[in-house]
Amino acid sequence: MSEHHFILKPSLIPTAGVGCFASRHIAAGAQLSPGFEENFRKLTEDEIPDEYLKYCVLLKSGLFLSPHNFLRMGVFWYINHAKYPNVLFENGKLYARTDIEAQEELTLYYSDLLTHPKNKLWINASHI
Repeated sequence: MSEHHFILKPSLIPTAGVGCFASRHIAAGAQLSPGFEENFRKLTEDEIPDEYLKYCVLLKSGLFLSPHNFLRMGVFWYINHAKYPNVLFENGKLYARTDIEAQEELTLYYSDLLTHPKNKLWINASHI
């Protein structure tokens, strides 16, 4: 999927800040990312400051998947949480769960990703 399929702009989700939006139609099932395993780093919890932990995904290995540089995160790190998301994270890759229309915000179900107890604090109970 080309980098030209996504754009960052103010989220439509209250208090979410910036969101990642589709710039053109994306068909259900399409792979959105080349795979986090190839493009990001794996760190132990001790290597990640608490304030950055919310941007990391806990892997089955016990390591956390994180951006290479927290000051230059790619567009996929701006996908916000939704109770009924249109994006799925599976086997280290992002897929369109549903058809995503141009200008639609991409969303993930964070409870599937943020499995560390500290990260649970970032998820509003009404969204679970």
